[in-house]
Amino acid sequence: MPIEFTHVPGKTHPADLTVPFFYDFAETATKLSLIEDAGFQKIVVDDPAGLLTNMDIAARALDRTSSLEVVLTHWAGVIEPTVAARQLAALDAKSGARLSLRMLSEPLNDDDAETRPVGHTVVWQRIDEYLVLLKRLWSNDRPFDHEGAFYSVTGGYVPRKGPTVADVTIRMGGQSGT
Repeated sequence: MPIEFTHVPGKTHPADLTVPFFYDFAETATKLSLIEDAGFQKIVVDDPAGLLTNMDIAARALDRTSSLEVVLTHWAGVIEPTVAARQLAALDAKSGARLSLRMLSEPLNDDDAETRPVGHTVVWQRIDEYLVLLKRLWSNDRPFDHEGAFYSVTGGYVPRKGPTVADVTIRMGGQSGT
């Protein structure tokens, strides 16, 4: 059975434990080289600043490494699926198929608690619809319309697709049978 090693960056600044791993990208580039040279196959990008910061960090990490798979933490509903699909396709193209997603069920902060779906099953239904839309946006060769329970898309299309973006690995976890 093969074993893969994933680096999950923690707080690494000795003077301030609240400073994230990616606080200084010049220093982080050195750390990424060490992680890659040590034989890690993946690195998780999950900055507390949120999805758009994670996308920027993922792009930088992909630029500065040659073999590490970047596992980008992503939340359904933080940005529209059409925007996410374009951004993720660009990252996939840039990475040479070294991008994967780690889907979380909800953002970790409570700033948008009143706009969240109510109930565990509803949360997973929204994620399902979001992922179906991503796959369609990455796969279709012409624009399409979609009217769903959570998302409405008119003329949805991603013109510049990554080499394998429709096959991006998506990791999910949960605590129930849902």
